[in-house]
Amino acid sequence: MKKLIIICTVIMVTAAITGTATAGWETFVIRNSSTGSIAPTITEGVNGDTVTNGTLFQIALGGQKAGWGTNDMNGMTVGDIESLSITRDSTVTGYGPYFNIWITDGNGNYAVIANEPSNTGEWGSGTPYDTTWDILKDATAKVYETDGQPFVLPAGPTYTFADFADYTIVTPTSHWGGTGAPDDLNAASYTAYGFNWVFGDTQSNYLGGHLVANPTLVPEPATMGLLSLGALVLRRKRK
Repeated sequence: MKKLIIICTVIMVTAAITGTATAGWETFVIRNSSTGSIAPTITEGVNGDTVTNGTLFQIALGGQKAGWGTNDMNGMTVGDIESLSITRDSTVTGYGPYFNIWITDGNGNYAVIANEPSNTGEWGSGTPYDTTWDILKDATAKVYETDGQPFVLPAGPTYTFADFADYTIVTPTSHWGGTGAPDDLNAASYTAYGFNWVFGDTQSNYLGGHLVANPTLVPEPATMGLLSLGALVLRRKRK
């Protein structure tokens, strides 16, 4: 009977996780424009050709940057990502979105790993926006926000996401200070998320309206099942 309870618990937890992949997402401004300090515009409930009730991120000026982030996988590793996706309207202009992931090396140091629109040659049509770990692990990973700290990097100088599979997804405990870091440089309180769909940058080809919906980041069910099983067994031992 105990075995049946444990198995059912793991199944229920896994089903709950895979069924609520879009929960826990927040839109936020990362950076205002380089001239005039004007924030990007984020508008909810916009309809397009292929998106209904979507979110419009309007990046009209150089330097503007916004994000759609979640902490749902904080504490898990990059390799625990099973799949990720976001729906883009067919009228979207310019590059984007792309994604940033905050990671730690376990020694109190943080970095951002990112996919880049400039690496589109290695993706199939639309793949960065609806992909699995089997595809992502072989894609180029760029590393940012490591200046001034002894962040422990894998052997380089180039990386794929597989190189960071064992690094934990987690945000810094306060503003990191990098000009491109995916945290809110304008907020009075610290705002950051472990995984971020990002809109805008300093280059002119990132400008435009980005109408998107249904952001997802799904952890590997087997990993979550084992974590839940371990916690349940530990509770039983304590009793």
